[in-house]
Amino acid sequence: MIKKLSLTPKLGLHLLFWLAFIAYQIISLGVMSNDVVSFTFDVQQITLVLTTIIVCYTNLLIFLPKFYDSKKFATYICLLLLLVFFGALLDRAWAHFIWRRWDKYHFPERYLLDKNQFWITLRILRNAVRIFLMIALTTFLRLARRSYQTEKNIKELEIEKISAELGYLKAQINPHFFFNTLNSLHALTIDTSAKANALVLRLSDLMHYMLYKTGTSKVLLTEEIKYLEDYISIEDIRFADRLEVSFQYFGDLNGKTITPLLLLPFIENAFKHGITNGSGWVTINLKVSGNELALRVKNSYHQSIEVREHGLGVKNLKRRLELTYPDRHELLLIKHEEYFEAYLKIGL
Repeated sequence: MIKKLSLTPKLGLHLLFWLAFIAYQIISLGVMSNDVVSFTFDVQQITLVLTTIIVCYTNLLIFLPKFYDSKKFATYICLLLLLVFFGALLDRAWAHFIWRRWDKYHFPERYLLDKNQFWITLRILRNAVRIFLMIALTTFLRLARRSYQTEKNIKELEIEKISAELGYLKAQINPHFFFNTLNSLHALTIDTSAKANALVLRLSDLMHYMLYKTGTSKVLLTEEIKYLEDYISIEDIRFADRLEVSFQYFGDLNGKTITPLLLLPFIENAFKHGITNGSGWVTINLKVSGNELALRVKNSYHQSIEVREHGLGVKNLKRRLELTYPDRHELLLIKHEEYFEAYLKIGL
């Protein structure tokens, strides 16, 4: 089977940029004479373009995300200057060790006029200025595109939030009435059933969190975990002995924040598909290392039951991750022989 080659918009823009750069180099060699421009291609442009691509992508793919984004500006500037100097020397090395020999056989006039020495300060300085300008241009384009994408994501998040709030108000009874009713129910069940009393308390805590905590873009990770614990406790009571549940979390949670209700869909899906043939199991592990959070959720399932990995809920979750944690998340959904696994890693 022959697969069609498809270019992503980002890759297409990169190719277009470098084609424009090559065209500019060819045009710049044109000689204006009698109102006519003659275009000349010099083989030395091959290594010139190659050197420019190497230094520009070293900055874009390594220096920018590792040092500039981490606000290590002094380190970034020092490394950038070293990169410019390296690029200038590399360009000079191509010219002296390769293209000078080429000129000897193909352009003897130019070979005789050229100086037979590697270190020519003016040429190295000229190379450095050209490379610096290209790095500055590509950096500006990258930061401008990132700024535009961030602003676009913020607007989309605001629209989705307003839409979700309107849908919630239309579909649900007055949440304050429901919350107050739960408190009244809790008072009535104090002397009747300890299990019912605990269930009502958990429901009340869930409602309180959804009403008063999730209106902001970020919540404390400890509060989000408390919410998950309440939800898991309710499901544990609901399924009784039919479902074996394990929830563990590790690491330094203090001061960490997260988008509210981001982790809940993984837990909900695990409970939804965890019961097979009347029983099952769910294991949830959450670990925080530095500024990285890793969530791994596993649940049993029967092979005869179709597990939908790419339903509407998953699509919405992926879109939410793209908006709130762009380039800072990893999501894996794996269907094993006897269990289903979901893995999420995000940079807090």
